[in-house]
Amino acid sequence: MAKFYISHNGEQQGPYSIDEIVQKVGSSELSPMDYLFDEQANDWVAFLEHAVISKKLSEFRPKAPPKPKAQPEVSAVSEDVPQELKQKVAEAGQPEYMLYDWYVLKGENRFGPFSYPDVVRMLQEKVVYEFDFAWHSGLETWVRIAEIEAFKTANIQKLQNTLMPEIKEVFFRRRHRRAKFGGSIIVHDNKNVWKGHAVEISAGGAGVIMDNSMLVPGQSLFLHFKPGDGVPPFNAVCEVVSKKFVGGVKDKNAPLMYGLKFKNISSNTQKFLQDYAKTQEAA
Repeated sequence: MAKFYISHNGEQQGPYSIDEIVQKVGSSELSPMDYLFDEQANDWVAFLEHAVISKKLSEFRPKAPPKPKAQPEVSAVSEDVPQELKQKVAEAGQPEYMLYDWYVLKGENRFGPFSYPDVVRMLQEKVVYEFDFAWHSGLETWVRIAEIEAFKTANIQKLQNTLMPEIKEVFFRRRHRRAKFGGSIIVHDNKNVWKGHAVEISAGGAGVIMDNSMLVPGQSLFLHFKPGDGVPPFNAVCEVVSKKFVGGVKDKNAPLMYGLKFKNISSNTQKFLQDYAKTQEAA
């Protein structure tokens, strides 16, 4: 019986038989959105795109339509928000979304309620991602965070100018200075190789655009940075820490913006990048 290596949360497991994979999906050990390596296709294939597994997973389909389920009851203005904070928000001319109770949907799991600053904090700490969903009283349905006006970059940055300490503490000073960088990169995940280019770099990581729309936060990659903009070539083991959501992308080779953290890099390269970022910042 054929067995397959699978990729779950960026980690390789297996090999498992098809029946073992289906059983693990049924027990929630694996997700239907995980991947297996198909040797015939010489590529990673999502479980739902694999003909045999997809057919077997369809057996889990409920036999009856879902029962009506009411949205979580959330008042438009949270009763947990202190009156003093409400007054500060009003005096500062801040929008109403500062006072909503927010709920977050990750996969099939709902979390909350959270304050708006809490959600911003979770976005910064990579606990929640812009491709997850959020809801508050007044919204008809769950909305992808990237599509909610309250979480647009410009709106979040406006909070940096507020005098409210409850909000200002959300914003953290970056540990590493960043600099613009236009070098090309070659990436591989121990199975496939693809190309991309960097747009910014620091001693702690890089912002890159890669021709691969299937990567997920937490996944480990090996990158070769080609020389460019005064930076010599170097290698680094990286972890994907963020992914910019772009609606309507279906091509797995579509270029997307990712944030990477260096997990393994030579001390000489790290020192060079520290000095490089300082130089570019002063220029």
